[in-house]
Amino acid sequence: MFSGRTDRLWIIGGVLAAAVLLVAGWFLLISPEKAEADRLHGDAETAQAQVATLRSRLADLERENADLPRYRSELAEARKALPATADSEKFLEQLQQAGEAAGVFLQGVNVGEPAKLEGDDAVMHHLPVAVTVTGGAAETEEFLDQIQRVQPRAVLVESITLGGGNDEDTEGGGALSTVVNLQIFVAPPDGAKPAPAAASPTADGSGS
Repeated sequence: MFSGRTDRLWIIGGVLAAAVLLVAGWFLLISPEKAEADRLHGDAETAQAQVATLRSRLADLERENADLPRYRSELAEARKALPATADSEKFLEQLQQAGEAAGVFLQGVNVGEPAKLEGDDAVMHHLPVAVTVTGGAAETEEFLDQIQRVQPRAVLVESITLGGGNDEDTEGGGALSTVVNLQIFVAPPDGAKPAPAAASPTADGSGS
């Protein structure tokens, strides 16, 4: 009788001991391993998402790199409108070409000293330029169109002053002497001040 009870107690004790071992094994071994596995799984998913993002960015960069020649061409065109140096002699050549195309005679071009634009955070400078031309009204209008729309450099016409030429010439569309006051612009690299303009270049004359 007592032997049967003892056997049952041993069985119950063995079951309890096994349960304790299972619980202890879960908390001490299985649970930490599962947590580590979950963490690694999460890290893997994060890494996969980062890889997908990097692949997408790489594809964007490859497309942009393929467009690099176009960007360089656009930058070169933009630099023609807003050069890094005053380069007044080159601008004089462009004015002479504009005069020839319009059919006016350039009597003179005076370029002033560069000055920083007020309130400009980009450190741009402007140079005053006075251009004296002789030609008919239509030709002078064409010259203004040439310097504002055709020649590559950005130009702001501030004022136009009609000079010589008599009334008969004016009424008949004859030659007029016109002074055009304008501004050209410079964007020096790294905020450096542009070199002083050449000393009042004067055109030898062009056009017809």
